[in-house]
Formats: sequence, C-alpha cells, structure tokens
Amino acid sequence: MNIGKLRIMRTFTAILLTALLAGCGFHLRGQVELAPIISAPWVTGPDPALVVDLRNGLRQSGVHPVKDTASASVIIDLATVDYSRSVKSVDSQGTATGYTLKYEVLYRVVDRTGRVLVDNTPLNFSRDLEYKSTELLQKKQEEEALKISMRQEIVRRIIRRLGAIASHRQAPGNSRVVFV
Repeated sequence: MNIGKLRIMRTFTAILLTALLAGCGFHLRGQVELAPIISAPWVTGPDPALVVDLRNGLRQSGVHPVKDTASASVIIDLATVDYSRSVKSVDSQGTATGYTLKYEVLYRVVDRTGRVLVDNTPLNFSRDLEYKSTELLQKKQEEEALKISMRQEIVRRIIRRLGAIASHRQAPGNSRVVFV
C-alpha cells in the first residue's frame, strides 16, 4: 500500500470515529448539556465551598448561576451538608490508626413557581484514611485533599442528575418534571 492511500485511510478512520462519538452523545467530562429551564440557577446551602464549586461546575456546563432568587429560573437547594470523620481502627495503645471520612448532602431543585423538579435527593460518599500520629501534617493535607475530591464528585453527580431533567415537561397528574 502506498503512503497516500494509508494517509487517506487514517483520515477517514479519524472522521468516522469522531462522527460516531458525536452521534452517541459523547461529551468531555464536565460538559453536561442542561435543559433550558436550568439556564439561570440560584445555588444555596450551608457549605460555602460546596456552593462555590457547584456554581463553577454549572458555569462549565454552559449555564450562568445568578446571585439572587428574583432572577433565577430554578433554585438548587443544598438542604443539608454534613462532613464527618469517624475512627475506623485503633492500635494496641488505643490510638486511632484509620478514619472513615463521610460527606453527605441532601439537595432538591425547584423552579421559580415552587414546583419540585428534583425531590429531596441524598448523596453519600465515604473514603478511608490510614493514619499515623507521627505523620500529622501529611495526614491533615491528605484529609483535606480527600474532602475536596469528595466535594468535586458531589458536584459532578448533581450536574449529571440535572442533565436528566427534560425540557420543562410535566408528567400528567404529577408535580415533578419528567426525566429522560
């Protein structure tokens, strides 16, 4: 086979693969297509870091979070946010050698009329952290990194679930929006 035909075959294969990926709905990570009803969300909750991360994630998905409820198309209410650390294991002296880190969030989404689009939905994440009292500073940094990682995963999951909201269609006899 000559080089010209090989180059044409590679180009054709690349175009074909690109078309297949685009046709199946493939998006790069963080690029979730959201329904028009979510074009101007207001995010509220007791954890400022999670609120900021969710607003940033929504911006990456092409929507523009607003700063007040008056101009919001929907309200994303992070009703409860709880981060906790519990002892997983102890050594023979009773010193903790492992912890379980938990991040629990309960959120809901309502439109500007108060109609529930996403009912109270819990998200729970946990990670294990091995611990030695001689490595206090490193473990504090590792714990903070795990906390940030769990928070980012919560943001990704919420946005993916928001992506499932159909374009403001209501199921007959129901107060919730239909999911596709």
